[in-house]
Amino acid sequence: MISIKKIISGSLLGLCICATGAVQAEPENNTDTDEIKTPKAKEVSDLQIGDTLYVSENVNVWLRTCPRANCKIVNSIHVGERITFNKLSDDRKFVEITYNGKEYWMQYRDLQVEPCGEAKVDELEGKIAELKNSLENYDSEVAANYRAAKAKVEKLEKENASLKSTLAAQNEKIEDLDATRRDFADKLETKELDMQMRWWLQGAVIAFCGAIIGIICVYIPRPSSKRKNRF
Repeated sequence: MISIKKIISGSLLGLCICATGAVQAEPENNTDTDEIKTPKAKEVSDLQIGDTLYVSENVNVWLRTCPRANCKIVNSIHVGERITFNKLSDDRKFVEITYNGKEYWMQYRDLQVEPCGEAKVDELEGKIAELKNSLENYDSEVAANYRAAKAKVEKLEKENASLKSTLAAQNEKIEDLDATRRDFADKLETKELDMQMRWWLQGAVIAFCGAIIGIICVYIPRPSSKRKNRF
């Protein structure tokens, strides 16, 4: 029983028993003779001394009916299988899980949170497929990004040209309005000078006319006092 538990715990940790040094047949001191290669073994029974061997991932982990080591074994499960957690035992040495719709108990040390075995392989294969797809579509994505950036640059250039033309038109309009303002200012100043000149001329004419009337009044003969007494 102890040896079986050791094998199971060793398989769950993903340990590999590797023995290096493949057997190769060496030709006799003849350089023209091709190297003799033994075919790769398909079964453990076909292996030779020194060949590499791995722990099988199909090692079974026992499923029990209660959280004790002496409980009845009712089923088994492969390394890396995905199961559902239910609860821990009071001594925290067993875990109740759900597998294929049924509840079982497994040893705490035989479980882990991170995927392993076939589940890990599936996860890595999914990532590899995703990276491969991204690599295959990299050129098209770059081309699409380039086209989008080019279209955006062209749009910005058009907007810039439109803003420049609008700014130029506004500057021209401002210059025209400024020229009109200066023209009206000059006309207004000229009109004010004309009004002042007209006022001066009118004042001079009025003064001249008053002077003439005053002179005339001085030289007009006045009636004498004798005539007044006569009547």
